[in-house]
Amino acid sequence: MWMPDVFGYTASLPQILKKSGVDYMMTQKLSWSEYNRYPHHSFFWEGIDGSKVLTHMPPEDTYNSPAAPRSIAKAEREYLDKNVSQHALMLFGIGDGGGGPGEEHLERLSREKNLLGLAQVEQVPSFIFFERLEQEAEHFKSWRGELYLEKHQGTLTSQARNKRYNRKLEKALRELEFASVLAHVALGRNYPQETLETIWKEVLLYQFHDILPGSSIKRVYDESLERYEALLEQTETLIKRTYEALSQQIAAVQPSTAGIALFNSLPWERIEWIEVNGYWQQVRIPAMGHTIATAPTGTDNDAAIATSQGKAMVRLLPQTEEMTLENDMVRVRFASNGTIASIVDKEVQREIISPGGQANHLRVYHDDGDAWDFNHDYAAASGQELALMHVEQQTEGKIDQLIFHYRYGESELVQTVSLKQGRRRIDFATKVDWRERGKMLRTSFPLDIRTEQVVGEIQFGSISRPTHRNTMWDFAKDEICAHQWIDLSEPDYGVALLNDCKYGHRAYDNVLDLNLLRSSGYPDPEADLAEHRFTYSLFPHPGNHVEAEVYKQGHELNVPLRIVNLMETTVQAEIDRSLPASHSWFTLDDSLIMVESVKRAEDNGDIILRLYETSGTRLTARLRIGFAVVEVWSVDLMEQPLSPLA
Repeated sequence: MWMPDVFGYTASLPQILKKSGVDYMMTQKLSWSEYNRYPHHSFFWEGIDGSKVLTHMPPEDTYNSPAAPRSIAKAEREYLDKNVSQHALMLFGIGDGGGGPGEEHLERLSREKNLLGLAQVEQVPSFIFFERLEQEAEHFKSWRGELYLEKHQGTLTSQARNKRYNRKLEKALRELEFASVLAHVALGRNYPQETLETIWKEVLLYQFHDILPGSSIKRVYDESLERYEALLEQTETLIKRTYEALSQQIAAVQPSTAGIALFNSLPWERIEWIEVNGYWQQVRIPAMGHTIATAPTGTDNDAAIATSQGKAMVRLLPQTEEMTLENDMVRVRFASNGTIASIVDKEVQREIISPGGQANHLRVYHDDGDAWDFNHDYAAASGQELALMHVEQQTEGKIDQLIFHYRYGESELVQTVSLKQGRRRIDFATKVDWRERGKMLRTSFPLDIRTEQVVGEIQFGSISRPTHRNTMWDFAKDEICAHQWIDLSEPDYGVALLNDCKYGHRAYDNVLDLNLLRSSGYPDPEADLAEHRFTYSLFPHPGNHVEAEVYKQGHELNVPLRIVNLMETTVQAEIDRSLPASHSWFTLDDSLIMVESVKRAEDNGDIILRLYETSGTRLTARLRIGFAVVEVWSVDLMEQPLSPLA
């Protein structure tokens, strides 16, 4: 894997590479780290599952070497593993921006050949270099975990709309693949292979450095945002049509059926409050399956409430009235400035917020950095609060909400804080019209949790990082990357911060902090000066993140149930309705396994399932398939068969 200029490397990548047939990796970007120097140039990089990849970083610390005598001398002098290796890479030519080797580079190398005092330079393909390096690797050391770049942490937040579209499309394409497999199995519909490949390739194109990191020019974002919107609309339309076709095959659906069909692509049962034809009711949707919900026919249905009782009612809260949200599990009390003064877990009688703390503390910090970097001393200033203008209270069915209206400068922020019955999770659905230049918007949650480690989701797994700053290695990881959740837990209790499109986090002592927006002025002078929508959530829980199955909360926030209104769908009377009213297509007997993908194989009509263990736990799981199969094989990530399973 050739990755000279990537802003850090996730700890799950070695396993992904090995399962894709990749044995070697090259980078030089880590030489840009601001505080610490990685101790090796040639080493084995070990991932979260123990997979190891032979890795090399050119000791000249560049992929734009001039191939001058000083270049060769530096590579030999700085090579940290020369006591166990006689080979190192020198990448010469014009790399950043393209161009490759020029005439002057080749001329220098010709003159330097056999020059006394300089190491020999041999021009060979990179795979030959790695084969030679592998022969020396017996005494190479290992580096375990992520390869963190102590620079460019601003790219975890810059250009927030692109990051949101990327997350939404990743989830929508997963949904379309799953729905299309079901439609192929149940209805014989053609799988949209070419369409999926076309959309996926364009989404992956926009994950290129510098587009998704947020470090491109304005034109790039004008064009990519337009394309993102079109791609998401196309994908959502295909999902809707596919689930509508599936709903017509459900036996309980007749042309006169007044109700909804609900589809769940996650590998566990979901329990949700749903409005069905004027009634709110609690519905169980099977794992990776579907069910039908209709309005209750009797008057004694205690599980449902009429919409007339639960209709959305909005009222302006007087400034003197206490602001609270409460259900059977938690009680949330707000301060007069809109921050959270207290969250009590009623089941265990525990206060979640640290004494005197202000949670969901929205603050604006001065940010004079560019798209790549911001000054990490920002936290030394207290930041400026947003001005709370007014608060509205809204109740709809089993959902209680407070709607906070803020202003800051020329910007407006409206945040709906909601709490459902039977849930600990507190949602913060946020709309921002952001017009501040050179500013950074963050929210923080000081928690009554004492732990030295914070756990965050990464691609296909999770890792822990220190919450203290004991060493320079700890200090340098001030801003960290996490995907759908990050968690602070004591052995018997913890709190997770979830999100639907954010990546920049900070965890220091007992405070979880989320970077929401950065309006840096370079290279795009209009960066993030726009309207934004995002949701983050706080999830207090008994037990640690594994016992509380925090990863499920992250997925449920990001993967909505798909609902087909049967009254708005043309249901044909003459079709053969072969699907049961409630059915699970795939079922797992272990709750820590995630089914990331259900798709058709790239080269044939087989069905591919990609599963991963979420929490670093050893386990054996059984997968039950809700339709007839001929055989089941284990395959690698390139979908090449490894061994039969059934």
